[in-house]
Amino acid sequence: MQERQLRELSGLILQARNPQELEDLLQGLLTPQELDEIILRWRLLVRLMAGTPQRDISQELGISLGKIARGSRLLKYGPPKFRRLAQRLYEERERPS
Repeated sequence: MQERQLRELSGLILQARNPQELEDLLQGLLTPQELDEIILRWRLLVRLMAGTPQRDISQELGISLGKIARGSRLLKYGPPKFRRLAQRLYEERERPS
């Protein structure tokens, strides 16, 4: 994806004024299958960051060990900025309110 187009999309997403607007935007831009894939990927990453064994994740989410291994490699060797952001978002999510 071209850098300028990614920046434009990021700016668009940041213009959502509240969680409901963001949900409406995502539902409009993405197909139900694309949304399901993104949600599943985040759920996978959260379980990996929580230290859940891969076989348990496979059973809980109904996904292959290969897909889980790819997620694990992303968290270990993926872009450093993404890894830091994912960890921060996970920690903020897990913090008691």
